[in-house]
Amino acid sequence: MAYPGFGGMQAPVVNPHIPYIGEIQGGLQPGKMITIQGFVIPGADRFHVNLQCGASTQPRADIAMHFNPRLMAGVVVRNCLQNQAWGAEEKPHGPFPFAMGQNFEMIILTEPDKFKVAVNGQHFIEFRHRIPFQRVNTLAIDGKVQIQAIRFDSGLPQPGAPLPQRGPGPVYNPQVPYIGSIPGGLYPGKMVIINGTVHPGMPDRFHFNLQCGASTAPRADIAMQFNPRFAARAVVRNSLTNNKWGAEEKDTPYFPFMPGQPFELMVLCQQDSFKVAVNGQHLTEFRHRIQPLTRVDTLVVEGKVSLQQIRFT
Repeated sequence: MAYPGFGGMQAPVVNPHIPYIGEIQGGLQPGKMITIQGFVIPGADRFHVNLQCGASTQPRADIAMHFNPRLMAGVVVRNCLQNQAWGAEEKPHGPFPFAMGQNFEMIILTEPDKFKVAVNGQHFIEFRHRIPFQRVNTLAIDGKVQIQAIRFDSGLPQPGAPLPQRGPGPVYNPQVPYIGSIPGGLYPGKMVIINGTVHPGMPDRFHFNLQCGASTAPRADIAMQFNPRFAARAVVRNSLTNNKWGAEEKDTPYFPFMPGQPFELMVLCQQDSFKVAVNGQHLTEFRHRIQPLTRVDTLVVEGKVSLQQIRFT
């Protein structure tokens, strides 16, 4: 179910079981992107990602693009399947971007004449359509891989909406504590997307701050601190103005974080509040206490958490 208010996009799929077969809601169209964040299992020989025309196994569904990293050979084979017959394999590419025991991000962009694939922020290959992309409605993933999140972006603005402003590329695997700028500051419609993993064992807490700079003396104002506390199973939200904390907000319908488990946190800046979703489900809102929003230009992450990626859209 899509998270209302986040552009009506298909909700992300978080921590799916492998093999995975899932619908691509609305099918494919030029500009649509599929983002897959995963982890190559140590000792893996291969895995694959298929863009399919349905989920049938008898007869087997046509596959518009079969993307098949083979770790031992250091090659990514691309192909298609039509009427139960494989086509000609394509193998040439640049440096092999997958490694055992390493996280990766793969983005598939649909264009009118081809698919373009990027891995870890770098263009990797193109695969010209052999099957009309309009027939594709299913994503399938199998092999020696773990998937943390799958996201779908139509690439199309809502009717009457301004064209989105894209910031710099994602930040991959940053160290924690993390302090980084928010390109262009915040404004209504801007989104911060954080993919991370809670430390295993018995973590006590971690936090994300949306701040007005990175000063420590005096301490920068914090427009929103988002602070999961595991012993209390509460997510505390607050603001800091002129070195003074405001009133805490704690009510949430559920506690979405678990030790050792990955998560995706989405913060949408609206005119009057921040809306927060975790793993595709609405969690809370936090009304703005600091204005103007353009003062908020820094993201800080600290505590018992590791980060795989940070994006601004």
